[in-house]
Amino acid sequence: MAELKRQLGLPTAVLVVVASMIGTGIFITTGEVLGMTHNALLLLVLWGVALVVALTGSLCYAELATMWPHVGGEYVYLKKTFGMLPAFLSGWISLIIGFTACVAVTSITIVEYVRQFFLSYLGAHSQVAMFLANSWNHKLASSLLIVFFGGIHIIGVRFGSAVQNVLTVLKVLIILGLLVFGASVADWSKLDRLSASYSGASNQPMAGIPTMGLSLLIIMFSYTGWNGASYLSGEIKNPEKNLPRALLWGTVITSVLYLLVNVVFLISAPGEALMNQKAVGAVAVRHLFGPYISNFFTLAIALMLLSSISVEIMVGPRVYYAMAKDHMLFGFLGTVSERFQTPAYAIFLQIVLSVFYVLVGNSTILMEYMGFALGIFPILTVIGLIYLRYKRPDIPRPFKVPFFPLIPLIFVILSVFMLIAGFMAWTNTARFALLAVFGGIPIYYVWKWYSARKYSPFIVSDVGVRELE
Repeated sequence: MAELKRQLGLPTAVLVVVASMIGTGIFITTGEVLGMTHNALLLLVLWGVALVVALTGSLCYAELATMWPHVGGEYVYLKKTFGMLPAFLSGWISLIIGFTACVAVTSITIVEYVRQFFLSYLGAHSQVAMFLANSWNHKLASSLLIVFFGGIHIIGVRFGSAVQNVLTVLKVLIILGLLVFGASVADWSKLDRLSASYSGASNQPMAGIPTMGLSLLIIMFSYTGWNGASYLSGEIKNPEKNLPRALLWGTVITSVLYLLVNVVFLISAPGEALMNQKAVGAVAVRHLFGPYISNFFTLAIALMLLSSISVEIMVGPRVYYAMAKDHMLFGFLGTVSERFQTPAYAIFLQIVLSVFYVLVGNSTILMEYMGFALGIFPILTVIGLIYLRYKRPDIPRPFKVPFFPLIPLIFVILSVFMLIAGFMAWTNTARFALLAVFGGIPIYYVWKWYSARKYSPFIVSDVGVRELE
């Protein structure tokens, strides 16, 4: 049976991380967080703290990824550390919402940005805008987008990664264009806007701590994907060297771009014009370049999101593939196409589920509910790294987290702080997310029972699949 091959070099791995991280978050979270903190300097500090979370997480995942350079990311690390149950739960959340609904939301957003561009640029009588205004036409276009990129990644790893590289470079060029041209026309005499406070700021420091935690959690949505390369570990050449570099360089590049974009945003307009704005990027560009160019910025965001939908379809199926290899999903999902050398069935499953979420039309709500659940497993993974350092010091570690255990502890403490703040602010949402996580436990035991009979002479143990002697 064919297996996934190591075909991806360091540049592609770095671009996977960049593509995973850069999405719509940078263009929507700044206005919301500024509306919560009422302070531009605090906003920049929180983006810097988010950078620390992403960097410390990247260092931790780099150690784990070089210990076990296989596809699957957190699923593999949790399986090796704590056994199959927590691993299954992480894969379960990835399957039902983490990647599939993310693809659906991204495709819907792309089509909406395209509609908004034609509506604004050509007017209400634009044929494209009128066509996409119909709900089912919108869903059809979003579904076709998913099928198109799914087909690209089924055809082959090299072809899919080549398309991904082009889209990611385009995404970075758009960001750089915004920075260069935005900085050239910005009024730098307004530099005081970077430290300005606005009405509504809290005078009670302790009361502001939960707000800062929640703000940081919202900002971290923009950093989602810092661990993207770890899911493709089994397909990256020379993973012992390339994986740590990819995770670190991808995170650093994206974080620097994020901080610079925020500086341009804050200088572009008065804080009152940016606060609580969902489309803060559009507001900033309108102040910098005027309404005509801002229309093309809307189209540019749609082009950028093509890279996001592509990388989500590229990464997600590797988790399902790893689960199927352990007989934690249907066996055919763990097979590799002889012709294309890709996990074609796993990719096809992601296409089907993502299109389902598009047709159901509630994917955005589901993503909001599951954001809390998705934050649990990176914490558990890094706690596992600390545990393994003391429990299994004999395991070869081509890369070790520096300043251990300080780096992992910083990640865990900040991440737990964010989840507590999120639970305080979104109690019902968090409860629903936890219910979804724990709802996977009975499913795990039912599937374990089924697998023990289906895949004889194999049994599913607490540490994976092993052949009966």
